[in-house]
Amino acid sequence: MINKISTIWRFILPVLILLAATPVVLITQQTSQQLDNIEADAHEQAKTLVRLINVTDEFVTDKVDLSMRLLTEQSYALGAPSIDGDVNLEDKIIPNLIFGSIPITHFFKLVDELSSLAGGTSTIFVKNDHNFVRVSTNVLKTDMTRATGTILNPNSKAFTALSQGQIFHGVVDILDEPYITRYDPMYDTRGAVIGAYYVGYKVDMKVIRDAIQSKRQLKSGFAMILDGNNKVRFHSAHVPLAEAERLFHTQPEDWIFATEEIPNWGFKVIVTYPVSEARALGLSHSWLVIITGVFLGTTLLIIILWQLRRLIVNPIGGDPALAIDVVKRIADGDFDNDGLEAKPNTLMSNVLSMRDKLRESITALRESSESMLLSASVFEHAHDGIMITDVDMNIIRINPAFSRITGYSLQAVLATHPKNIGFVVNDPKFFEKIQQESEYAGEWRGEAKNLNDRGESYDAWIDIFPVRDDTRTTTNFVCLFSDITESKKAADEIEHLAFYDSLTHLANRRMLIDRLKRAFFASKSTGRDGALLFLDLDHFKMLNDSLGHDMGDLLLQQVAARLTECLREGDTIARVARLGGDEFVVMLEDLSIHPLEAAAQAEIVGQKILATLNHPYQLASHEYHCTVSIGVALFGDHVDAQDDLVKHADIAMYQAKRAGRNTMRFFDPLMQDAINTRADLERELRKAIDKQQFQLYYQIQVDQSNTPIGAEALIRWIHPERGMIPPGSFICLAEETGLILPIGEWVLDTACAQIKSWQIGELTRELTISINVSAKQFYQNDFVNQVQAAADRHGINPSLLKLELTESMLLENIEDTIVTMTALKEIGIRFSLDDFGTGYSSLQYLKRLPLTQLKIDQSFVRDIAIDSSDKAIVRTIIAMAKSMELEVIAEGVETKDQQEHLLKIRCKQFQGYLFGKPIPIEEFEASLNAYLH
Repeated sequence: MINKISTIWRFILPVLILLAATPVVLITQQTSQQLDNIEADAHEQAKTLVRLINVTDEFVTDKVDLSMRLLTEQSYALGAPSIDGDVNLEDKIIPNLIFGSIPITHFFKLVDELSSLAGGTSTIFVKNDHNFVRVSTNVLKTDMTRATGTILNPNSKAFTALSQGQIFHGVVDILDEPYITRYDPMYDTRGAVIGAYYVGYKVDMKVIRDAIQSKRQLKSGFAMILDGNNKVRFHSAHVPLAEAERLFHTQPEDWIFATEEIPNWGFKVIVTYPVSEARALGLSHSWLVIITGVFLGTTLLIIILWQLRRLIVNPIGGDPALAIDVVKRIADGDFDNDGLEAKPNTLMSNVLSMRDKLRESITALRESSESMLLSASVFEHAHDGIMITDVDMNIIRINPAFSRITGYSLQAVLATHPKNIGFVVNDPKFFEKIQQESEYAGEWRGEAKNLNDRGESYDAWIDIFPVRDDTRTTTNFVCLFSDITESKKAADEIEHLAFYDSLTHLANRRMLIDRLKRAFFASKSTGRDGALLFLDLDHFKMLNDSLGHDMGDLLLQQVAARLTECLREGDTIARVARLGGDEFVVMLEDLSIHPLEAAAQAEIVGQKILATLNHPYQLASHEYHCTVSIGVALFGDHVDAQDDLVKHADIAMYQAKRAGRNTMRFFDPLMQDAINTRADLERELRKAIDKQQFQLYYQIQVDQSNTPIGAEALIRWIHPERGMIPPGSFICLAEETGLILPIGEWVLDTACAQIKSWQIGELTRELTISINVSAKQFYQNDFVNQVQAAADRHGINPSLLKLELTESMLLENIEDTIVTMTALKEIGIRFSLDDFGTGYSSLQYLKRLPLTQLKIDQSFVRDIAIDSSDKAIVRTIIAMAKSMELEVIAEGVETKDQQEHLLKIRCKQFQGYLFGKPIPIEEFEASLNAYLH
């Protein structure tokens, strides 16, 4: 019996020692683990508050972007921003910011209308030196007056971004309240920053305030939110503000501060608690460990004493009482990890494993529940419509805003495809494309046309994005949308009322002045002229007095429609406006750089308007005939677009009235005379073609021994009353009117007939004839056929016909030029490059052209005897021609001295008054006989 007892105690004593030491170890371990858990919990609470703020930030940010787009679009509807002098604001001289012609200082319509449409606050700044000054705003100061004249904080991030021409998007502090804001730089037409736009929305912090006030960490611990200046904005209700601020600024070592940043706001969330309470809590949990250890020891001793190890301890894997306690705690919902372990494949190990898995599941469910609660609140209270679909785009969930916008309830749309309830009707393939691209594309956003349950169309701004699982497989789609119909209508209505005439829907005076500014700027940049046509209906007052103002308004609408239609058909850039009453204005742009040509183009448009408006009008049951008087003023004659140009066009219109109405007059009398002269000349030129008043004069060309080698044929107009009209007076007009084509055909045919005549004579059969070809003639599609037909018709040797072309004409379209010249060369036609050296020829292109001859311009020949530069240029031309195997002929040779200098530098062909002037064929042939004999 004694041995039995001793053996038991020898076994029990180490167990008792082990049981005595175990609680000490467990207390230390449990306390340390509890401290870590408490700190992790503090960080998790801080992150939950950060997520709440981030959700708020995301929803308000979309409003900020939409408001900024509305503000910039409405400002540009008034006109491009620019600086027009200075203005006094709050006793300060600042730049005068204008949109179009509207000063923006103290102009609150834009910012107030934006706030009434979309809410929030908005401001327009002007850049003054290095500052941004508020000139139009609905931000109020503490005395409830507008904050105009105040400057943007130069130490703010928004100021830094705008100074660098960048957009700033973030949270700023206004009157101790956080605002989600956006600042966009404003540029003038040269791309310089002259101001900025601002929109912002005050963040509703009630949810955040309620969440933070109810937070408590342990007994004394609390949570607080600080702004970018480390000012405590919100704190737990059970702690005084002064105590919270003292603890944050002193940061005692016996307090833990779990801190999480809010980058977009510059805020931070802090959850803090005293270390002493955390340790006390850890020790309290450790006492449970001690009690558990004692209980385990007692149970173990009993098992040993009663020899039940085989029956109970081994299968259970530990103290049965402890296993029962763990199961009971699990049943009571206590899943805390107390560090218990058990042998594998025992009941205790399975219970502990089950407890660990349950704890993980409960933690995940709690986090998911909090997130879902927050998401559900946002989902239910969002102003934008939200729908969630499955992967096949069938609707599974909508929010109240969806029903409010579309009129459809959840029961009506459940399991329905969005396209079947009127989504994106402007693109039938839209949802198919979204599904096809969902595996590699991200969010899609844009504007679309939708239909509500009544079949009514509305404009919607849509954001749609796929939801993916851990394998990146798309499982759902989320669509957010808002009805922007009213905001678009409001913007369109504002623009229409500001810039268009309500009766005719043409541009009004304000729009005209704005367009006139732009047209003047473009005209100065390009050098191209423009014109203003001032129209006034003849006897309009008589119509109003006899048939009433309703008929007058109907006539004005029909006149506006005819003007718009007839000007749309032309190539001229034309804009129509109504100034008021029966006065209309047509602005023409991109006319010729030459004033006379520009005036001629304006006259063509004016004549077209006269003809169009002269047709009868049907005014209800009345047929009415109306004429119009037109005054014209050119841009090039004026400096001030708003004043002088309109005034002078008006004066010219009254000149047309005095001239008998139903006509057109130019403001400049000299220009009017020039237009009249040009019109007369054009009519005479057409008669000249019909009556064959043209004649070819021939100027002889000789070689180095003064032997005739050919002639240049030059056209002359022998007018029956004016006598000879030189080419310089009518060739340009013929080019502009297209009459150069029949004239060119006549020259070609006459020259070929003369070559045929010379081919009969023994001494003249080798003589060539050179004729000038215009660009318009050369680039005809059938020009090669024309030349071939003329040569065949007269049966001439094509190599005796030489076409003279200019450098600028050849290089206008080099590839087409080469094709045409090559085709003519295959016929046998030769080419001479006229006025060589006066243009900007590219030798790279020149060597590709099938030329026969270079013609040295007379400007280099005139002073060749005294000017070394001219002599060097001519020598270079001759050397280059020789290397390219081209002939060279010098034109404008008038003295023997000039010819001798040309001979010295190896020029072998000549043309000029020294050998003969251009003369009729009879005189030329008589002179030619003298040369040949």
